[in-house]
Amino acid sequence: MIKKLFHNIHFQFLLASITIDFCLFYVFIYINTGELWPKQITFSFYITENWPVLLQFYLVLHIVYYTLRYFNKKYRYNPNSLSRFIRELLFISIVGFLMQQVTGWAVFKFAVSAEGDDRLEVKLRMLQMVNMAFILIIYAIFTSMRIFRFLQQQQLNVLRWQKEYAQSQFEVLKNQLNPHFLFNSLSVLTSLVYIDPDRSETFIEKLSKTYRYLLEQKEKETVPLKKEMEFLEGYQYLVKQRFGAKIHFHIQVYEQVLSRSILPHVMMITLEYIVANNAMSAAKPLNIHIYVEADRLVVRYCCQPKAQIEKTSERQLIHLQERYQFLEAGRSMQILEQGEWNSIHYPLLP
Repeated sequence: MIKKLFHNIHFQFLLASITIDFCLFYVFIYINTGELWPKQITFSFYITENWPVLLQFYLVLHIVYYTLRYFNKKYRYNPNSLSRFIRELLFISIVGFLMQQVTGWAVFKFAVSAEGDDRLEVKLRMLQMVNMAFILIIYAIFTSMRIFRFLQQQQLNVLRWQKEYAQSQFEVLKNQLNPHFLFNSLSVLTSLVYIDPDRSETFIEKLSKTYRYLLEQKEKETVPLKKEMEFLEGYQYLVKQRFGAKIHFHIQVYEQVLSRSILPHVMMITLEYIVANNAMSAAKPLNIHIYVEADRLVVRYCCQPKAQIEKTSERQLIHLQERYQFLEAGRSMQILEQGEWNSIHYPLLP
């Protein structure tokens, strides 16, 4: 019970307020009297004279705390922007000033002994200056702690991403040299050599370009969407030669967006995942739609799941999602399951 109480934020603020107020009150008494603790200063005198200040410290801590919580939520995607600091400081200053007026009235009404108006006004101004400085100091402390935690978390995220990126690169490399895809392609090529030599020549050309692209782009962080679409053209040809009428591609990507960027191997990883995990037949072909919508590349396909999920392709898709989450915090990659049709949305990068 006691441990739970000490973990309560309101109780912690109360202890902090009492500690700060008592230290300031003690310093004030020592400066004015030169004694460590005059006999005339009793506990009842301390409470009577100082309770408005103690209350104000307690309220200040709550105002700063809940203000930072609100702005943390509002600016969760851009936590250290200049506009955030300006609005945050302006809000705390205005609320702090209004609170001071109320506390000043309480001091004037209940705590300050009857003196001349000038003396009362001087005391009130001094109190307001001290409290305003206290508000700014508390804000600076809370903000410094928040920024420190943010930087610490960012460092952990970078380390985690580096580990995941290395693992993702390894998975991509395995995918580039995927024996199933290569053997299936070679099997199709073997058939074409005897049936249609012209088509087999085209098939070899498309296959070599596909693997060349995969190897050339593996070190890059982003690639132009145009490059991925060119890769898609060759990959689509290879898949169509293998499955024929069992699979249909519907591609509608306009010229205007081809200059935008995307992560490398997006098409390879996505289509391998779809082909590996969905059944297809001539009677019920696998339809794949690729288009751009609302600044995103969308891959939409009819959901015809196989009984068993192919783990490697699923793991690669998850790694791709995590890489997008690191690069585009506010616009992450989305995998949507919508009944008969599923879709995967990739944000287009500048």
